[in-house]
Formats: sequence, C-alpha cells, structure tokens
Amino acid sequence: MDQLGKGLQSTVLLIARIGLGAILILQGISHWQPSGEGVQRLTLVYVAAGAPYGSFGAWATTIFEVAGGIFLVVGALTRIIGAGVVVLSALTISYLSWYKFPAVLAANGSDTGGIEYAVAQGLLGLLFFAFGGGAIAVDRLFKRKKPAAEPEEASPYSSSSSTSSTAVRAGV
Repeated sequence: MDQLGKGLQSTVLLIARIGLGAILILQGISHWQPSGEGVQRLTLVYVAAGAPYGSFGAWATTIFEVAGGIFLVVGALTRIIGAGVVVLSALTISYLSWYKFPAVLAANGSDTGGIEYAVAQGLLGLLFFAFGGGAIAVDRLFKRKKPAAEPEEASPYSSSSSTSSTAVRAGV
C-alpha cells in the first residue's frame, strides 16, 4: 500500500477508534449512575430479557464499556477490545433487540430500540479486530519489528551453484 493509503487508513482508524471509544465510555458512565438508574436498571433489563446471570452481565458490560472505551481511545489492546465489542453486540442483539429487527423508527418517529445500533457497533468492533488500531496507537509501540534478512551462506546443496561445481562435488 502506498504512503497516502497507509496515512489515510491510520487517520480513519484513529477517528473511528476515538468515536467508538467515546460512545463506549459514555454508555458505561451512564450505567454507573446512582441507585435505580445505572447497573441496577441494566440488571433488571437483562433479567427481564431472560439473559443468564443478569447482575454479573450488567457489571461486566459496564466495566467493559468504560475500560474498553479508554483502551480504544488510546489505541491499546485494540484487537482484543474489537473482538469484545463484537461479542457484546452479538449478545445485545440476541437477548435484547433481535425481535425488533426491521423497524428502525416507530410510526410516530421515535426510536424502537432495534438492532441497527448494535450492528453498527459490532461492525466497528470487527474492523478493529481485523485491522488493529493503525499507526497512531499505543499498540504500535509494542509491535515487534521483523528481523533483517540475513544473507544466505553458500551451501553445497543450494540451487544457485553451477552444474560444473555440482559435478565436481559429486565426484564425476
């Protein structure tokens, strides 16, 4: 890929990382609200939807959203967080919104809570899982450089030797 393409890809990944990270942080903080509004409400939603371990799921979701959002913004553990976002989106769709599929908006224009938001988040997570955080990420600081290729030593069995030297080595 040429320099312009790599620069554009890294810039777009940075913008998408910051955007999704900010969304996750804001969602997590909204779940961390005091009594009745935060994790307790999310627990009730999970239990009402029939999700197993509603309280554990609510806390895991809240912690993942805050911590994962922070990691995405700085570009750390991007592929792992991306996979986590895919899993979170799949669970959200399967337990909370799959039955609302075709309708994005109700007849009066209000949101129906359909799957489109979770699908968009899941696709962004898939993007980060596949491509990582780009060049402008903390992950890049820990990426190992490939070792320089060492010149190959001449081997009696190498294919680059001439036929006359092969014949001499063979005793012909």
